[in-house]
Amino acid sequence: MKEPTDTKKQEYQLIGNYLAQLPSDKLLSQAKTDEQRIEWFRLRFNYALLSVFWKASHSIQDNHLLEVIADNKQIDTHICEYYRRWMNYLMCLWELIQVAEPQFREECLIKYPFESPLEMLFAFLEEEAEDEFLPCIQNHYEKSLPKMKEIIKLGKKSHFLENKNVVLQDQRNSLEIKKYKSLEKSHFVKERRWYFLFITFCRRESKSNRRIKENFDTFMTAFYEFQNHIGTSIRKRKSATWQKSYSYAWKKGTKVSAGKGGSYSA
Repeated sequence: MKEPTDTKKQEYQLIGNYLAQLPSDKLLSQAKTDEQRIEWFRLRFNYALLSVFWKASHSIQDNHLLEVIADNKQIDTHICEYYRRWMNYLMCLWELIQVAEPQFREECLIKYPFESPLEMLFAFLEEEAEDEFLPCIQNHYEKSLPKMKEIIKLGKKSHFLENKNVVLQDQRNSLEIKKYKSLEKSHFVKERRWYFLFITFCRRESKSNRRIKENFDTFMTAFYEFQNHIGTSIRKRKSATWQKSYSYAWKKGTKVSAGKGGSYSA
């Protein structure tokens, strides 16, 4: 890997530090039950590990934790791959922002909230972390892993042909698009307005701007590689080093697992 410049190292350091602070402390203050607080600390731990992967992968600092993880037979290699793909997806998002944000800012017709590309990235990262935490403070929220798997499948089909080229709107199946949007709406608690505006802009500009197209295609490939790995996790069998995930629901601050047939206990 090419050695980053001092400016790049500083940016990578800032991003790594920011990841380690997610989800934000203000979200913890919204937790009213022990299970909600445990969920916040679980996510904070996940982002702290992601920060380690980010910094080590960008030569910011030597970190022997990754070597310990790689050599520890009590840790499933599937978990390490999850963090690698997550980190790669965010790296591709950051590169896309650096390429497309100046033009997006110039053409934006409504009040623009970001002072720099880095500030835009931080906003997107915070929204993503909120999406993961906010379900637990809803009065009722169901997380169906089969539906999540379907979102991944439909989303990928909506964006790509077999050769990984971006699919135009008129090539999509209208019924599948309607179903995908319905599932997507129920999956995300927070409306990520600026993120989706930016991605829509990049999709449009990729038809005529070669540089944006190259970065957008790379970003979408990394995004679906990450999402596909989540889908694989759903299918992966329980083992000595892997705790299988199941569908669940949050009900008034309590997390309940799905029973047979997909029903949730009271």
